[in-house]
Amino acid sequence: MSWAVVARRVRDPHVPLPYRLSALRSLVNRHHPLGFGGTQQHLGDLVGTSRPPGPGWTGDDVLAALDVLEESRASRLRYVEAFAERRRQEKAEHRRQPTRADVDALRRAEWVKDVDEASVRHASVRERRRTSR
Repeated sequence: MSWAVVARRVRDPHVPLPYRLSALRSLVNRHHPLGFGGTQQHLGDLVGTSRPPGPGWTGDDVLAALDVLEESRASRLRYVEAFAERRRQEKAEHRRQPTRADVDALRRAEWVKDVDEASVRHASVRERRRTSR
């Protein structure tokens, strides 16, 4: 099922709460910028329950967690799109390989990605050595 279908299940007040929590965990399985357990714990901290999604959570907690998870995922998708656009331009300029710093920035664990950073090329070690001389 797509993200939207599972998110709709999380939002549906007619679905029993345990199933909504299971659907939320399915979404965390798809987008877990801090690892699965770390993302669940962070959601609990952001919602104010200070524990991962599970027993004791209310419908409002689930909705709040879904909102912040979707915000994080949206920032990641914007970041990847900006990075891809920049890479298309670089490839047209015959820069076929991204720098290691670019790849590291793409893989870095962050809750909310900085989209402006994706549009700026990180200099390679070789390029930094050349400019420091």
